[in-house]
Amino acid sequence: MSENIMSNNPYWDHIGLKEVELNNGHSVLELPVIHEITQSRKTVHGGVIASLVDAAVGAALRSQVEKGMGGVTVEMKVNYLRLAIGEKLIAKGRVVKQGKSLVVGEAVIENDQGEEIAIGLATYMMKPRE
Repeated sequence: MSENIMSNNPYWDHIGLKEVELNNGHSVLELPVIHEITQSRKTVHGGVIASLVDAAVGAALRSQVEKGMGGVTVEMKVNYLRLAIGEKLIAKGRVVKQGKSLVVGEAVIENDQGEEIAIGLATYMMKPRE
């Protein structure tokens, strides 16, 4: 495990997202539930949960692509299963299928009690990093 494998990501820094595991097409990220990511009902905003899906799949992808390549999100679907409350959220991502130009991955978002908050699929287009 590492403190934060993903560096130079201002958005992740802003919301407190940390990469804690990254290995062979799988990732685990943690997000503390802070006031700034909640909405009026004191639950985590759905856009932040969608960001977790995107980040978890992107991290899983990054763990197995060749150096100099990266992915750009081209499509994403999120199913929200229950309200997101608790002290932290855990995002678990994995690559489902990697082709030459497209990669499909899935993510499960859980609360700190192990309950599934959301599930999602994301498709990335591969391209050289700039």
